[in-house]
Amino acid sequence: MVIAGRNEKTAEPRTLEDSDIPMREHLLILSGTVRVACLALAGVCAWAQTAERAEKSCPSPPPAFPGMTFDEDDLYLANPKCRTEALDRLKYVPLRSENEDYYLSFGVWIRERGEFFSNPNWGNGPPGNAYPMQRYYLHTDFHLGDRLRFFGELGTSVETGRNGGPRPGLDTEKLYVHQGFFDIGLAKWGKNSVALRAGQQEMSFGSHYLISPRDGRNIRRSFTGVRLTSLVGDWTVDAFAVRRTLDNPGYFDNPPEHKSSFWGVYAVRPFQLLPRGNIDLYYLGLDDKQIVVDARGAGREQRETAGARLWGKTPRWDYDNELTFQWGSFQSDNIRAWAVTTEVGYRFDSILFHPRFGVRENAFSGNQNPSSHTIGTFNSLYQTGPYFSYAELFGNRNLVAVQPSVELNLSKTVSLTPNVAVYWRESPRDALYSASGGLVVSGQGSRARYVGSHASVQLQWKINRHTTAFTEYLHFFPGDFLKQSTAGHNINYLTEWLDFRF
Repeated sequence: MVIAGRNEKTAEPRTLEDSDIPMREHLLILSGTVRVACLALAGVCAWAQTAERAEKSCPSPPPAFPGMTFDEDDLYLANPKCRTEALDRLKYVPLRSENEDYYLSFGVWIRERGEFFSNPNWGNGPPGNAYPMQRYYLHTDFHLGDRLRFFGELGTSVETGRNGGPRPGLDTEKLYVHQGFFDIGLAKWGKNSVALRAGQQEMSFGSHYLISPRDGRNIRRSFTGVRLTSLVGDWTVDAFAVRRTLDNPGYFDNPPEHKSSFWGVYAVRPFQLLPRGNIDLYYLGLDDKQIVVDARGAGREQRETAGARLWGKTPRWDYDNELTFQWGSFQSDNIRAWAVTTEVGYRFDSILFHPRFGVRENAFSGNQNPSSHTIGTFNSLYQTGPYFSYAELFGNRNLVAVQPSVELNLSKTVSLTPNVAVYWRESPRDALYSASGGLVVSGQGSRARYVGSHASVQLQWKINRHTTAFTEYLHFFPGDFLKQSTAGHNINYLTEWLDFRF
């Protein structure tokens, strides 16, 4: 490179190459200084932006614990400023200083619970009593970058002193692997992604009335198999093939149930035609060798389920409407069953206690003729436990129900929810079934439709982020069907528990 100049003594042109080495050095130094200054400025800007992002990444208040432990997201604790509690050091244990996506997280969920029944099964069977239950879950979440993850959870569930002993598969399991799966990110492009989950896992979809982790019982439900989750545009699509996990009372004795198979596809996306609306579309398949139908006994069932759900929530209104149809075969007979569920609520923010008034109206089909070759009993599959109440007196099969309620926010942390419900059989020739599908009361001894009603109240106190207290009291008034088919006694039910999570 040649830079033109002029010799002051001779006025002759000269070049920096030939005659002025010091000037070149000065220019080089100046150039280097400018570069260093620019890099330093860029570094300062980048540091400022990073610091700003770190500040913004601290949620205030910290996020509430989700309904399923594997949904906890503790990555924000990579920022030391976010670790404001003593146990936060266990929620985020870094494995690589240069990459915050490599970390280990630990967590605990403890539930200490008491339960009381008077006249279980309306006076048929052992007398009721009060008894304690405990449930303990310990989990670890191991992240190796944003594409590989392992999640494991040990559990123990204990019941003591219940008349008639613990309910099989619901109350007692001494020590077991409740969940153990790995996630692999298979592909990611833009905001779209595909991930595979394989192993033992909880599942929950939609309104939970077909697939849920059954939190109302002392043993939560899990499945063993594979699940593929795709985020494509506005759609979230889950495809899965699993077997339910057995809940035997011993130690590490909860293998997959090989007499049943469960598979399906569940898709969700926003639905702009409704205010803040969403739509769920799903197909589910079940092959089970131990399904019970009243007056027909137990047998193999191959059932397919298809449905659609429209739901949404605005600042005042919330709504949830679902239509489900089922077909298939039970032994050598056909299946034709259906369900319609609807719930709507409205919240008044401008008056005392900010009440939400809601009403739920549900219908689940029953078998119209036990001697026909078409089975009409709806199968609620793996329904949520506390659908109408935590008493779980019967499940969502052959049932029509109306349940108005009001939720009162007594303070920011305390809510009170009184509600009543009235129940009928959809078919007067079919039974009342349990939430898990067993027979509660046969329908062959009475043609009355009216099952009964209940009045109950729920109180919840969120003591702090980690601790929640809950209680429910229910009184059930039996109707004509139960008075004609059982001893017909009223039921009083009380449960209360204290949850602790970190």
